[in-house]
Amino acid sequence: MKYTLLVAAFATFLFSCGKGEGSGVSAYKGIDKQKQEVEDLDSIGKEARQTLDDFKLALSMKDTTTTNFIVKEMYDIPNSDRKEHIWVRDVYSENDTLKGIIDNVPQYTKLVKHNDTVAIDQNKISDCMYYKGDKMIGGFTIKYMRSKLDDKQRAEFDKQYKIKFED
Repeated sequence: MKYTLLVAAFATFLFSCGKGEGSGVSAYKGIDKQKQEVEDLDSIGKEARQTLDDFKLALSMKDTTTTNFIVKEMYDIPNSDRKEHIWVRDVYSENDTLKGIIDNVPQYTKLVKHNDTVAIDQNKISDCMYYKGDKMIGGFTIKYMRSKLDDKQRAEFDKQYKIKFED
């Protein structure tokens, strides 16, 4: 996601360069917006790690109304100081170690592949979530992305997720 935002900001800068005096200002606003989003997502990752004990407690309770335990873990990208954030589904605990299955196809990291079973490094979690009935608990990055949508996009997003979001 950070890569996409960086490309978008760079493209904005390139296209604004030739449009007359003062045209580069919007590119700087785009870069500032990207920096703010990175700061927001870093803060969200810290919040997710702070709620990890609640996540693990809910996981251990084996409540049949509590489902879809998922975490987002950061993985190193080769030749970069950046991280790729990847969802890990079907999370379970084995001897105090969280494990799960890589849920999306990694775009940049070579450390894992789609459907690999992995041990989760709790220090590298950038989000965690589960469903309690039809309500999402956690899912901080999803809620953040949802907050950036307009009303029509948000309604479509909500229909796709089929759960209740708190506004």
